[in-house]
Amino acid sequence: GHDRLVGRPVRHRKGRPVSRSEATFRKRVKVSERHGAGEWSAERWSSILLVPLTLWGLWSAVALTGADYAAILDWFALPANAAALGGLWVVTLWHMNLGLKVIVDDYIHRPSSRTLLLGISGLAGLGLATAGLFFIVRLAVGSAPLPAGFGV
Repeated sequence: GHDRLVGRPVRHRKGRPVSRSEATFRKRVKVSERHGAGEWSAERWSSILLVPLTLWGLWSAVALTGADYAAILDWFALPANAAALGGLWVVTLWHMNLGLKVIVDDYIHRPSSRTLLLGISGLAGLGLATAGLFFIVRLAVGSAPLPAGFGV
């Protein structure tokens, strides 16, 4: 059959349908066949959380400009600062991972490659979150960032 789109006939493909099932609509809006709505909400929530945390982070960076190491350790020793910095770190990595997942889902079409890349990005995000929180906690309790014998 032919339909009209912008005044031109549109031919329907024969064979396999583009969609796996009949489209579902709510209030004349097509409902996602997958999980896009949940990811969209998570991206928006992480963005909302990042606004005040980023402003706080920028304000803190300006306030600590020129401070010596002891003053910075005193800043880290305040539980509110350590918690806010930890929150900023985790939410930033969460937001980054959500964005990478969208990119991989949109542009990597082979399921095995998509699974591998999503696994790598998830593990990298988890590793970075763990390492960052480890260093924040060490600084908050007054320890050196790295145990003795590491680093320069």
